[in-house]
Amino acid sequence: MRYSVGTHRRRPKRGIRRNAAPQSRRRVTSAGGVVLRERSGGRGLEVLLIAIKDGRVWSLPKGQVEPGERYPQTAVREVWEETGIRAKVLAPLGSIRYHFTVRDDGVQTTVTKEVHHFLMGYVAGLPRPQKEEVDGVDWVPVREALRRLAHQNERNAVLRALACWEALAPSGAKPK
Repeated sequence: MRYSVGTHRRRPKRGIRRNAAPQSRRRVTSAGGVVLRERSGGRGLEVLLIAIKDGRVWSLPKGQVEPGERYPQTAVREVWEETGIRAKVLAPLGSIRYHFTVRDDGVQTTVTKEVHHFLMGYVAGLPRPQKEEVDGVDWVPVREALRRLAHQNERNAVLRALACWEALAPSGAKPK
């Protein structure tokens, strides 16, 4: 089964800003996963999604890499912490990089975030959101997940995960 989504690329805003507030820059490295499992009754695949920002934004589980931690370890830990789901890493999916702006103590800060994604297979657990960071967790059929995800780069990660999942099928490496 093939899935596709349209691509849309925003142009960066240009122009000179006068009287701008003091600015700083920060880098953040995170890791997370596209967790897949077979739907009951052999009805295709489901993707594990989290809801954030008062449930308005659906995303893939991910979080910051801790000192001494490797990216796959972070992905497994963050999926567990944010969703209550145990998953195992099956393959790397590459990384994405994006920028956003926050205020840190009144200083406008541009954050460059790099996220390393992994294809992950469901092992065990029931979805339960991490109350401090996540508003909801849900297993969602793939087509619905592609509609729900707020960001194109995460939809692309799901599409890469599906291609990788299919490539693993003949070898029997996919989890049951």
